[in-house]
Amino acid sequence: MTGTGNGQRPPPLPVRPRPRQGETADSYLRRLAAANHLRFSYLRRYLATPRGSYGPIDAAELAVLAGRKPHAILRAFPELGPAALRQTGTGRRYTREDIQHAYAAKQQRYAVIRRDSDAGMSERTIERKHHVGRRTIIKALDSPDPPARKKIHREPAALNGLHPQIDAMIDADPAIATATIWQRLADDHSTTVAYPTLRAYVVSRRAAQAPDKID
Repeated sequence: MTGTGNGQRPPPLPVRPRPRQGETADSYLRRLAAANHLRFSYLRRYLATPRGSYGPIDAAELAVLAGRKPHAILRAFPELGPAALRQTGTGRRYTREDIQHAYAAKQQRYAVIRRDSDAGMSERTIERKHHVGRRTIIKALDSPDPPARKKIHREPAALNGLHPQIDAMIDADPAIATATIWQRLADDHSTTVAYPTLRAYVVSRRAAQAPDKID
């Protein structure tokens, strides 16, 4: 999976599953990679910023490979949104005003769907007119108030529970590269970790195993 050689982006992948509600970007990448017989670690680094690194996923590049619009990807995976929308140190990614605005917009959409339904418009016609799914229509007809947004459960960046696996790799091959450990965790243990966190642990683990120097 490479570029076309003239600076253009590669075409969408042959098999492009739809994102699932509440799914994380990494979870979707695993399904996207499996559907196209690609290693997850390869696809994850291909879409990293900068490319080939262990940085954040580039939402625009993911949109290209998934055959979707960038705004659709950001709507499905808000954790890929611009850094300007994230509040460092607060644990929140959007301001209260952003959340209230989004909720009000959804309320307005629900009201329009209910109005069209009361006017006798079929569900299929409502889907085409408002570009929504049947589930959204059912929710709108059931209640004028959208359900509260669920918290996104993201894959943890810490190494909790992974120390035995990492230690085993280091014991088997003391010279193993941190990049190789990251790749094995991603592909064999379905866990994506922050590379700096992993590297710091590997360094400390090797330092602890080094024989003590005798003065």
